Amino acid sequence: QELIADYMHAFAATSAKVTPEDVFSSWLVTYGQAGRLLKYTSPGCEHCDETGFRGRVGIHELMVISRPLRRLIQGGARAEEIQAAALADGMRTLRQDGIDKVLSGQTLIEEVRATSNL
Repeated sequence: QELIADYMHAFAATSAKVTPEDVFSSWLVTYGQAGRLLKYTSPGCEHCDETGFRGRVGIHELMVISRPLRRLIQGGARAEEIQAAALADGMRTLRQDGIDKVLSGQTLIEEVRATSNL
């Protein structure tokens, strides 16, 4: 059995918004290697009608329900306990998948941040 989450996205409060530079600085501290993080940009070209985007790339989170996870769920375990066990079993979060796709240049930090609760 598997569990897939569906997320609703809320509007950001004006006072809670941060600039792309703030996001990049935070990611550099957390995910940079030797103080460096390659930041891709997508300014646009004739192939993407000058939008900077062409097509879509998904970021995914999938929790496979193992027997130990099933016992935790049925036993009423807290969400944090379930998540810790799922991560130990190899689950990757939306954030982890999104970060990998940013680092490989498939999408932008701002796009992942908008959809993965960063």
